[in-house]
Amino acid sequence: MPCDLSGKWVYASGDGMDALLDLLKVPAEKRPTDPSSTVEITQSGDDFTVKTTAADGNCREAKFTIGVEFSDPDIKALRGVEVKATPSWEGDKLVLKGSGGNGTATREIVGGQLVMSFDIMGTKATRFFNKA
Repeated sequence: MPCDLSGKWVYASGDGMDALLDLLKVPAEKRPTDPSSTVEITQSGDDFTVKTTAADGNCREAKFTIGVEFSDPDIKALRGVEVKATPSWEGDKLVLKGSGGNGTATREIVGGQLVMSFDIMGTKATRFFNKA
């Protein structure tokens, strides 16, 4: 297993999310007014459960297995459309590639932080989380 992402992670900072949400045409009423959130990752081999709790208490959970396509509930909640993603390991990075060229989301540990990077149609955004 390339790396262990397990744990509870608390939002520290982010960059580029407004531009990404604009590109994805996420309506204002679905955008978080407070970008902070907590991400709890449970990892058992290639099986993952990712529970995201927003500042307003709204909670979403995604379960997936490396190499097996799944529907991402975060995308559906924000955009109102179902987008499938296939997770894989690229070195020590967990990469979710959207079907039909819908971009990538990457999770990795850098300097003790969980770093989530998004690249959708050339628009990039990053969110940083500290271990709780």
